[in-house]
Amino acid sequence: MLKKFFKCLSLLMVLTLAIFGTAAAKSKSEITNIQAYDLDDEILRIEISYNGNLKPEDITANTMGNILSVSMQNTTPGRISQASGTKINNHELIRRLTVKEIEVGRTIVRITFEDSISEDAFNISIQPANRSKKKSARMIIDVLKSELDYDIQDEEEETFNAADKVIVIDPGHGGSDTGAVGQYGTTEKAVTLAVALKTEKILKDEGMKVIMTRRTDIDVASANASNTQELQARVNKIPPQADIFISIHCNAFTNPASHGMETYYHGANSGGQRLAMLLNEELAKHGGLFNRGVKAANFYVIKRASCPASLIELGFITNPDEEVLLDDDHYQNILAGAIANAVKRFFMN
Repeated sequence: MLKKFFKCLSLLMVLTLAIFGTAAAKSKSEITNIQAYDLDDEILRIEISYNGNLKPEDITANTMGNILSVSMQNTTPGRISQASGTKINNHELIRRLTVKEIEVGRTIVRITFEDSISEDAFNISIQPANRSKKKSARMIIDVLKSELDYDIQDEEEETFNAADKVIVIDPGHGGSDTGAVGQYGTTEKAVTLAVALKTEKILKDEGMKVIMTRRTDIDVASANASNTQELQARVNKIPPQADIFISIHCNAFTNPASHGMETYYHGANSGGQRLAMLLNEELAKHGGLFNRGVKAANFYVIKRASCPASLIELGFITNPDEEVLLDDDHYQNILAGAIANAVKRFFMN
């Protein structure tokens, strides 16, 4: 009898958990559709439809250059994530849109505009469901088009022979050395390699010769090498005819609020300061992160490089929002394009 009682009790607990689990799952909002259209000549409207009960306090938004990131707590992407990265209605001001659940119950909708967007350029509101008009609940993002810095400038003419240029790119860390690790598990060595390989492709397509200190997840010296031996092995990859050396890294700090990008040069390295300044300008313009400036430093690789050299800190991998960006393939392409632009500007005129 007692055995039968416990069996029934166990069954009741399973059913109770299933019922409450289903109710908990339903308490989260689910994105069902996203559309963008011109409300009028001044307003670009983006509607994010969802099922569920999204509250104003569940929504936070921030801008980084030309990217508007909207974080939605207690929300899942639903099926919309399958279309992530596709254009919305081919709107001329929107380059790309992605939807990604970065942790359980927290989804980020990231809208990349054709040019920079300020915090004063948009307003977010919530509209309840309207059954008579067959409208589900929606989050409305109204963007003032006149506040978008939408300006296509003529590219500078190339005044150098790309085929004569040799660029050395050093993806920081690798192999047994992960570098810094973000709270979501993104490793510095993976980000630096991804951005370096994308930069390599752009520069090669421009006709330049590119030498990589590593092209895979390996130690450049060996797994048992000292830190100095590993860094020297990277310096040894620089040939006598090299024109530029760029070492790519991600920043880290114990305070997750630390944020932004920066570039470095060594005072004794001829041409390094100018290269660092150009890299800083391009990364600030296209990457959109807080600009921590151009700084002199005594880093091993840029101190011993035999050509103009700079070390880049792309962003703080220990900052949750920047970690998500640094791990994003599209954002990595933006960073690679910025680095390539700086290299081309270095050789112009």
